[in-house]
Amino acid sequence: MGHYFLKPRHLLATGSLLLLALSVAACSDSPDPEAALSRDEIFDRIDQDGDGVALRSDYQMTVTLMDPTKVVASHPQGDVTVKAVLDSLEASPPSGLTDPANPTNRLFAARLTSMLRLRLAAVAIQGAGFAIDFEVDDERLNSQVQAHLAADFEDWAREEAFQADPRLEKFATPHCVTLIAVATEAQANIARERLIAGEPAEVVASQLNAPGITTSVDGDVGCANLLTWANTFGENAAPLGEMSVGEVSKVVSMSSEYSPTGRLWMVFFLRELQEDQKDPTALGPFAQQVLADLVTEYPVTIDPSVGTWDSTALSVAPVQ
Repeated sequence: MGHYFLKPRHLLATGSLLLLALSVAACSDSPDPEAALSRDEIFDRIDQDGDGVALRSDYQMTVTLMDPTKVVASHPQGDVTVKAVLDSLEASPPSGLTDPANPTNRLFAARLTSMLRLRLAAVAIQGAGFAIDFEVDDERLNSQVQAHLAADFEDWAREEAFQADPRLEKFATPHCVTLIAVATEAQANIARERLIAGEPAEVVASQLNAPGITTSVDGDVGCANLLTWANTFGENAAPLGEMSVGEVSKVVSMSSEYSPTGRLWMVFFLRELQEDQKDPTALGPFAQQVLADLVTEYPVTIDPSVGTWDSTALSVAPVQ
């Protein structure tokens, strides 16, 4: 904040080379006298946010915008120029943009961020073996990316996710469960002991289950993948992920209006794993998460006059 001055009626004298360059350009001999900018007009062009303060970053951005061919960002498949960003702003102006040819540092960095995220997504998809044409406008590039995310890249991402985490195989497999649900912890412990001793789960459920808990008197709550059971029982379904057929879970509990004590104490008995009904697609989509992990690995270079690249947030932090 040390390099600034406040705007008076006329521009204060300054030794900044950047302002000097602009002043010379504006005051040079021109065939059209009206084309020359006044000092206040020069200041207004530099002071993009209109706060009456011209920071060094304002000077740097102004000079950058004067060169349409200047490369402001580089990524594995090419460069982004000043002209590309300004064209994008003019074609699809964001809220708060008053002059597409002279955006604020913040708006320029935000649009550059969007453009880079799109390109990095396309780079990742191409790296996975899918065709991407980079020599098109952003709208067509985005159409290619979205088409892959909804189809072939989603299939590829699912396979990658399952290879990276073998537990997903079990998560996608329907677990057929008998539920014992009672009003007290003591009853639940008794039920668990009977199950461990080998009593049929349907018999224990029919004798001990609290009324109205399950549609079936024998405690059969059906077959579903672990994601479905988690949505039904919350974290109480976690033991199912570690269980094999014929095993009994530990006692878990949850609040319930169906219990006279205000809580249900439950025990799960795993009757069957339907391996032939395994459905990996039921756990998706995977494309967005896998893509998010991939794009952080790619190098991005940002011109210092514009800002810096945050590889974690995948964004351009505008120069201050």
